[in-house]
Amino acid sequence: MSDGIVISCSCYAGSQHQFDVLRLIWAHVSGYGVRDFRREGGPMVPNLPFDTYSNEDLLGEWPEGAPDDPLVILLAHYEAGGRIKREHVGFLADRLEEIEGKLVSSYMSQVRLSIHWLLLTQQFIHGLRYAASQHKDVYFSGTGSN
Repeated sequence: MSDGIVISCSCYAGSQHQFDVLRLIWAHVSGYGVRDFRREGGPMVPNLPFDTYSNEDLLGEWPEGAPDDPLVILLAHYEAGGRIKREHVGFLADRLEEIEGKLVSSYMSQVRLSIHWLLLTQQFIHGLRYAASQHKDVYFSGTGSN
């Protein structure tokens, strides 16, 4: 099992747990919400219809077409493999900037939100903007093992 994740173009490098929490924050702030399967021995996940996505979708290929909300590409993506296609990175950066604004509002209004999550969101946006400027795909890979 992978214990770390690297997402190219300096989007993210860190633990799988931290990345999962970051995606849960994005899901919550964007209105998708979170499903909690911990009582059944499972994880917390973004509230998405995962049973409607193919393996190719979860790897970032979206052969039948990308979702209307580019955030779904990231929320549903496998942690340690696949890519975000170059044609999606700019749209995803725009969507994360919307979320960034909500995170700033939450932080400024004294909601117990660590600035850490805001900084990770900004880092991801910068990485996506770099990928867009270079016409590059963004790749996910796992590091280490347990």
